[in-house]
Amino acid sequence: MKRGPRITIISTGSELTAGRSIDTNSSWLANQLFEMGWKVRNFIVLPDDPVTILEELSRLKSIAEKQKEDDHLVIMTGGLGSTEDDYTLECVLKLSGKEKAVNEKARIKLQMLYESRGKNYSDILPTVIRQIYFPEGSKVLDNSVGLAVGFVESISENGYLVCMPGVPLEMKEMFQKKLKPFLKQTFQKETLFQQTRWIWNIGESLFQAEFVEKQKDLLDAGIEWGVTAQKGYIKGIFQSNDESLVVEAAKRMEVFYQERCTHDVFDKVHSTLIENGKTITVAESCTGGLLGSKLTSEPGSSAYFLGGILTYSNEQKIQLLHVGREMIDRFGAVSRETCLAMVDGLANLIESDYQISITGIAGPGGSSADKPVGTVWIGRKRKGESSEAFKFQFPGNRETVRESASNTALFLLQQIL
Repeated sequence: MKRGPRITIISTGSELTAGRSIDTNSSWLANQLFEMGWKVRNFIVLPDDPVTILEELSRLKSIAEKQKEDDHLVIMTGGLGSTEDDYTLECVLKLSGKEKAVNEKARIKLQMLYESRGKNYSDILPTVIRQIYFPEGSKVLDNSVGLAVGFVESISENGYLVCMPGVPLEMKEMFQKKLKPFLKQTFQKETLFQQTRWIWNIGESLFQAEFVEKQKDLLDAGIEWGVTAQKGYIKGIFQSNDESLVVEAAKRMEVFYQERCTHDVFDKVHSTLIENGKTITVAESCTGGLLGSKLTSEPGSSAYFLGGILTYSNEQKIQLLHVGREMIDRFGAVSRETCLAMVDGLANLIESDYQISITGIAGPGGSSADKPVGTVWIGRKRKGESSEAFKFQFPGNRETVRESASNTALFLLQQIL
């Protein structure tokens, strides 16, 4: 039976070991790796102390060198920034006995940043410059969000140490775009069967309470489960060496959640529109073009996406989509009536097979007692049929509400494709 790598995740930061901050990177990474078919062996949290960090890395390297029959993977986040207590690069250089090298792409990015502020490259502090270095010969993980370079360093014949920034936004982007392809290419999956389903408008805790905990026969048989929270939906994941167990788990999810249970909606919308030769247009308010961006994120989207109307203000809803001024005055911009008028106005303005409209309150302001932050109406229409509108109450901040709304709009579209 194939075995996956022995995975250890390390988070560094004295704010973590002192209890001032919570380590969210490790759990996020573990969920991502579980989706890829690998299990994490352990989490380690270390302070910003070079002696302690080097000691732990040396111990893990020694284990990897001794246990040559296994693959080893250590993923460490943090310590690549520009402050005096960032020691990751220094420790890895001592661990490997290598010299540091300059990543030219990061150097140019840093130089352009300083020049845009009217400063010279010579003005950059040494602590800032060190973000562009990596151990010579290591695989570089480019940082498309921030400055600090990530890298993959070999620690044994079958072992690797991955170092990424601790800033969650930078780390997640680097993992998805740079590290994930490397891991898939480098390590084998265990001989595990897996089924994943997306469940819409539900939280992790409720999924566990109302579904997972009622699958005692599958759990007793050894099936493992995981859940990843997304914006507007969750991913329910089941794994087992017995394929029949995960197939049964997927069937039960589909029966229990019915139309709220789907496969990858983003991929399904894209492929179905192309295969059927159908077109779509959108009218957005609170999402500010985010739905249009998602619909055009895949190559070939020009075959089905005709365009969109961004009517952020009430006046634009009236002028461009011909929503009645009296209607907005009576029911408000965030209402079933306005949402339906938006999607109908869009259908009259641009001929397409499908139309989607979104209007809501992303926050932090603009709410009222009967329309709190997170209130969103999503309209949909299929050519030749009556329009529909659906109300949602999304939790979270402005970014989360906008993401949840645009994702859910794709879910509603997928239902009628």
